[in-house]
Amino acid sequence: MAGVENGTQCYCGNSLSKNSKSSACTRKCGGNSSLVCGGSWALNIYQKTTSTSTTKQSTTTTTKTTTTKTTTTTTKSSATTTSPASSNGSWYRTNGSNSGKLVIAHVIFGNTYSYTPQQWIDEIKMASAQGIDGFALNFGYDYWQSSQMQSAYDAATASGTGFKMFFSLDMSVLRCDDDDTIRSYINKFKDHPAQLKDASGNMWITTFDGGNCKTDAQWNNVLRTNGVGIKFVPGFFNDETYIKMKELYPSINGDFWWGPAWPKYNNVIDWSEDNYRIERGGLTKPPDVYMSSVSPAFYVHYDGRNRVLRSDDHLYARRWEDLVSHRNVVDALQIVTWNDYGESTYIGPIRKDMPSGTTWVPGFDHTPFLQMTGYYVSAFKTGQYPTITSDKIFFWGRPHSKYATATNDGIGRPVNWDWTDDLLWIVLFSTGSGSLKVTMGSSSSTFSVTAGVNKFTLPLAQASSVTAVLTRNGDQVFNFQSNAVTYTSGNPSTYNWNYAAAAGP
Repeated sequence: MAGVENGTQCYCGNSLSKNSKSSACTRKCGGNSSLVCGGSWALNIYQKTTSTSTTKQSTTTTTKTTTTKTTTTTTKSSATTTSPASSNGSWYRTNGSNSGKLVIAHVIFGNTYSYTPQQWIDEIKMASAQGIDGFALNFGYDYWQSSQMQSAYDAATASGTGFKMFFSLDMSVLRCDDDDTIRSYINKFKDHPAQLKDASGNMWITTFDGGNCKTDAQWNNVLRTNGVGIKFVPGFFNDETYIKMKELYPSINGDFWWGPAWPKYNNVIDWSEDNYRIERGGLTKPPDVYMSSVSPAFYVHYDGRNRVLRSDDHLYARRWEDLVSHRNVVDALQIVTWNDYGESTYIGPIRKDMPSGTTWVPGFDHTPFLQMTGYYVSAFKTGQYPTITSDKIFFWGRPHSKYATATNDGIGRPVNWDWTDDLLWIVLFSTGSGSLKVTMGSSSSTFSVTAGVNKFTLPLAQASSVTAVLTRNGDQVFNFQSNAVTYTSGNPSTYNWNYAAAAGP
């Protein structure tokens, strides 16, 4: 049997914990607000009863064991539903058509050791559902990576989504003189149906740095001497003060810049980094392309590498909005990253393959940022913001004050620790005007809401959950509570500047 809970959440199983009255199912379906899809801890159940496609509906309430508990209630009721709703894009409707823009998510391949083919397919589908076109695979020398990359490419084809893969040559790992490794990967995947290629059939390849590693002629020698067409869009870190990138590397086909994903200093994100890079790129567009970057956060806390970049000010939403408003000069976009746990930049699910000592990631879910991504990808690709069809809230925060003193942390506060604010960051995608009340322990505030994207902040306070209540025209639209974001006003055992995030209802 299968059931829909809370408007958009689908579950399946073989038994029920207990039954409840149908009055417990009051949540509007995310894809059709005239229908009901369960309620708070209540499911609309569908069970196949004959060999035909007819279904039988009943209602139950069930208790589930999960890492994060969220509850949602609503005062409005609707007719019963006859089919489950999809959670993908269920709160907005895309306007316009794709203009050919490309959106890629950066994958740290070293964090995929234990992935099964099905895990690859599952994550590919998660990414594709949000409008992401492919993964840039940042690989190194580990003995298992070649066979795992085959699994990733094959999974992209098996997913049936049209999802693509391409290489991100990590030149901080690969040796500058190791041309054979690069050529072997090109030859192995040049004809794979999941390989990302341009309209002329050229393989996309990007890098993490490597600009000072090889001359233009040397890059040409490793990439293009095997008869394979290459669209080379590197992410070089060269100083462009005195010479433009295209003048230094005349055979490149574009420029990818990592830096603009975060503010350079202690300031709100703006377009200055992109503007400088575009001016100094020297590209001829078309056919050359400019690829920029977006990220939800940056924090690393290893011994010898311990810093935070300013990720406040609703960074992920604000950066996306900058990219949409400048989409005429941005041809492609790389989300950095899908799974870099060490730098806290991930938007994908947390898996077990992460560097030893990465203590600041477990329990700090970033997939709400992924859920937000589809809305902005649609706007970036089409040039029109989607229509918000169902109210959706996102919020995120850190677990302790920036002034706290850890009791058992031998590494210390990160560099730039004071570039942060002790605030809960809130983004509400609203169908209309209304009033939003957000409560976190003793901290509470009520905000006036308008149709569209609303951004608010709330001082962090000691709490094990956050509650958000949206009302409109005297009616309660939702009452959403999540314990994903917690906060201690005391001193933690170890420092953590990573965010935990929540999304609902």
